[in-house]
Amino acid sequence: MADFSGSAPSPSRPSAVAVLYGLIVSLCTALVGILIVASALSWTPLSERSLPYLAFTIHVLAVLAGALWAARMAGERGWYYGTITGLGYALTVTILALTSAEVTWSPAAFIQGVLLVVIGTFGGVIGVNLKRE
Repeated sequence: MADFSGSAPSPSRPSAVAVLYGLIVSLCTALVGILIVASALSWTPLSERSLPYLAFTIHVLAVLAGALWAARMAGERGWYYGTITGLGYALTVTILALTSAEVTWSPAAFIQGVLLVVIGTFGGVIGVNLKRE
């Protein structure tokens, strides 16, 4: 029977809520990173040529943070929750990019998506091993 008490799932009963929270943490982390990079581009002599590298760094940090959060919240199967969080983030960013700009599909974009899923898996393995206080 489902628990509708509104409390966070316990480590003995993980649910999709952990992945949802991880995805929200990922998107919020990406938003903060985007704001920092946009400010740095506006107020410093930082070149726009470095933007692709900075964007991928933001994606990596966002997936890592979300996967850590999701796996720590679930308390078990960190690789699973990290992978699903990474996949969800990669799909969300891809859908947003395809609907908001003239973006073409390329093998490099596919490889970046796969790397984000692998990084999510790694973040989940680390996150499940973090102690809950």
